[in-house]
Amino acid sequence: ETERAHAIDDKARPRSRNRVSPSSRSRFDSVIMAKHHPDLIFCRKQPGIAIGRLCERCDGLCPICDSYVHPTEIVHICDECNFGSSEGRCVICNAPGVSDAYYCRECVMLEKDREGCPKIINLGAARTDLYYERKKYGKK
Repeated sequence: ETERAHAIDDKARPRSRNRVSPSSRSRFDSVIMAKHHPDLIFCRKQPGIAIGRLCERCDGLCPICDSYVHPTEIVHICDECNFGSSEGRCVICNAPGVSDAYYCRECVMLEKDREGCPKIINLGAARTDLYYERKKYGKK
């Protein structure tokens, strides 16, 4: 009877859905997550023909919901966000881009890919605070 009770307890216990192993977690710690930072502002202008890019750290992320699953629709950004020194830069963190950005299937189904240019145009309070904290202690 105790074996049966343990089997029922194992089925009722929720499974962890954390797919990132603790050893590789540090790789994802420095990525800006737009969904979890309400102070980040999207451009939201009419997208043009320019294709959004992602850097090595953000590679595979959906620029709207920060999901790594089911990349579906390619990201188009406005011409102003792809002009001059911003050309070919990451739409999330503004680092040099290495791959094309894609919206995930959920964002395409919810039509979040039609809300305008997804490029983040400000740094955010946490990143600004980090800059001044490093500057205070003499780190680059």
